[in-house]
Amino acid sequence: MFFKRRKSSNDEQINTVKENEPQIRDKTAGFQVVDTCEQMIDAAREFEDAREEYALVTNYLTDIEKMGNMSAADKKIMQDAASNIAVLNKKRNDFLKTENRISDSQYAQMQELENEIPRAIKRLERNEGYLDTINRDLKYLEGEKIQLDIDKEASYDQQKKLRVFAVLIILFFAAVVAVCFAMRFMMDVDTTVFMFIGALLSAAAGAFIFLSYQNEANEIKSCIANKNRAVSLENRVKIKYVNVKNSVDYTYEKYHVKNSKEFVYIYEQYLLAVKDKERFRQTSDDLEYNNRKLLDVLQKNHFYDSKVWLNYANAIVEPKEMVELKHQLIVRRQKLRGRMQYNINTITSLRRDILSHRGEIGDRMPEINRILNKIAELNMELESED
Repeated sequence: MFFKRRKSSNDEQINTVKENEPQIRDKTAGFQVVDTCEQMIDAAREFEDAREEYALVTNYLTDIEKMGNMSAADKKIMQDAASNIAVLNKKRNDFLKTENRISDSQYAQMQELENEIPRAIKRLERNEGYLDTINRDLKYLEGEKIQLDIDKEASYDQQKKLRVFAVLIILFFAAVVAVCFAMRFMMDVDTTVFMFIGALLSAAAGAFIFLSYQNEANEIKSCIANKNRAVSLENRVKIKYVNVKNSVDYTYEKYHVKNSKEFVYIYEQYLLAVKDKERFRQTSDDLEYNNRKLLDVLQKNHFYDSKVWLNYANAIVEPKEMVELKHQLIVRRQKLRGRMQYNINTITSLRRDILSHRGEIGDRMPEINRILNKIAELNMELESED
């Protein structure tokens, strides 16, 4: 509804942060600092997108407040022009209305955002597909973590058994030595061969047990390392998932659709309606006159976007529709504020994570500090909702 995305004033700062990443890639061991920096940059971009749209929504809410503060004369001109526009639009739409056409409010929204809708549809389809992929990946990672835990516990159990076998080997060798000494001193029998065979068997068994124990220890280390990598990847995927899910939910709310298929259908119906309505647009002199009249009075009162109200004349005339319109804007602004706060919290958490691993970053800390300073320069203050 209403507005189009504009280029952020912080885009160049975010791009500068991104350019610093290759300097630290593949140069840090242990803590995955590059992945963490990339997550911070992604969160900063998401915050900036939401902040820009938040400011635009606020401007339209301010315009609604301005309507109530207009002079009586200007308000009458606005009401008369809007009333005429609503009547003329209804007559035109009644004439053009055919089966399966979209509602007037849907048409108004599609008309206002016509240039960006094809991109919005592609982005929504891509994000819906990405959410399905992420869900599958998260299920796979969860299964992998469970399997790694099972393998680790199996290795621990195997080590316990090997320790028992080691004790038995020691007891066996001790028994062989005791018997050989007894035979030597009591029966005067040469037991050198028996001693040698017992020692050889004990040594072979001991070597086998030692190597098996080391293999199990290595398996345990491998399971722990692989699980840590799986957890790190899962955390990163979850942050991506939340941002994409928020974007998808906001698109549903913004365009009043349940999924991308419904979005495509409504847009196709809009294109059909445009072909019908375009034939009459130029011939509607009365509508053009009242449109100009409404624009003049709104521009005189310094509205942020006067043209948009040509599509919402009914809301100017009908208080209930204006209340509903204002409510929708407030709900959208609250959702945007939630997205902004989530990404602020994400950046704060990731920055704290980086600083807590200073010792693992080593001589790459100056590059990391430059990235952190660039992130700190971004305007991340939440505006008041007053």
